[in-house]
Amino acid sequence: MSRGDSRRDDLMDGRVRAVLLVAVVIGAFTEVGTEHRRYGLLVDVFALAAVGVVGAAAVLGSESAATLARQRDRLAQEPQPPTTVPICRYVTGPAAPQHQPPRARPFLRERPTDPSVPRFGDGARAQGYPWLLPERTAQNGIAADEATVGAFAIRAASVIGPGHRCDLPAEPRQDSYRIGRSRDSRYAIVAVADGLSSAAWSDAGATTASSQAVTLLREQIETVGFGGLDAKELYGRIAESVAAQAAGRGVGPAHMATVLITAVLAEPDANGVAEAWVAWLGDSSAWTLDPRVPLWRISAGDAKDRTAAVVSNEVAGRLPDTPQLARDHYVTLAPGAALALVTDGIGDAWADQAGNVNEYFANAWRSPVPATRFTADVGFDAPQCLDDRTAVVVWNGDRS
Repeated sequence: MSRGDSRRDDLMDGRVRAVLLVAVVIGAFTEVGTEHRRYGLLVDVFALAAVGVVGAAAVLGSESAATLARQRDRLAQEPQPPTTVPICRYVTGPAAPQHQPPRARPFLRERPTDPSVPRFGDGARAQGYPWLLPERTAQNGIAADEATVGAFAIRAASVIGPGHRCDLPAEPRQDSYRIGRSRDSRYAIVAVADGLSSAAWSDAGATTASSQAVTLLREQIETVGFGGLDAKELYGRIAESVAAQAAGRGVGPAHMATVLITAVLAEPDANGVAEAWVAWLGDSSAWTLDPRVPLWRISAGDAKDRTAAVVSNEVAGRLPDTPQLARDHYVTLAPGAALALVTDGIGDAWADQAGNVNEYFANAWRSPVPATRFTADVGFDAPQCLDDRTAVVVWNGDRS
């Protein structure tokens, strides 16, 4: 009902009450003016009382009507909530599941429960979320190794990043590494792979790539020697293995996309100097450390453009699509120096000169540390560092 309709109704009610009041008054005075044979005074009193009652009722009714009209006008001006109409859903069988909005994940703690995990700045909030399991069976969330190959000390660790382990649903660790040696232990072999987050089975692609890399490098060392290592042939054969794995799973090759970096370190010469062959495809990287200089320096890998307004996560090459883009070169390691192969979960933090992450790791890993300490370092907590992180470090000379 509109405000105008309400006012017209109120006016009509007032007119009816006025007519009723006039009729009663006329009737009462007629009654009073008429001579009665019996109880004349009593009849007059009742007639005048009737006039008073009807008049009071008319006045009160008018005020109530006016009050109600003002309330209706005020409510008409206020915004009203939408009217909800219940909908009945008829289903057969088990009750249909209701899709509830995801609950906000609680911030359980301000810092990791393990005080041995290094923390930089305010850390990452996701570091405090509980670790969740992925929906499908996948590799472990943490992997670590400690080994000695000839004169080389090796430490390796891979830790699923906060962004994968606390996601809804959780994702598998998409990094993978393998370490190995030649039959005579004169050469140490390392492979580190990082599956692309956009690929549904990238964890399987990374595992296949790193495992095949060590196997095929061992074959190349035995057939063509250290000086004949061929990156194009190596990465081409690895691409074939990754594509075959994809076909076996009934998915396209792009679903197992991964980047890869590999290294073969030859035993030191008489002066203690070692030479390493490094090959890579994508943004995993190799870094060297001089124990006299507390800073890791990049020596291989496709670096990201950090001068742009937004750092892109796109990679120039990947397996199994573009193995022909693989590159390689040789690195020299003085006695006591170290070579690290890392995924971008660590490499990006080392490349960021704004923080002191690189300096911390340069001091912490100047010499080999126990595998447990090494793993805790790889699980570091830093702002915006949410990706999986993997590192394999080889020291020229076991100074532990």
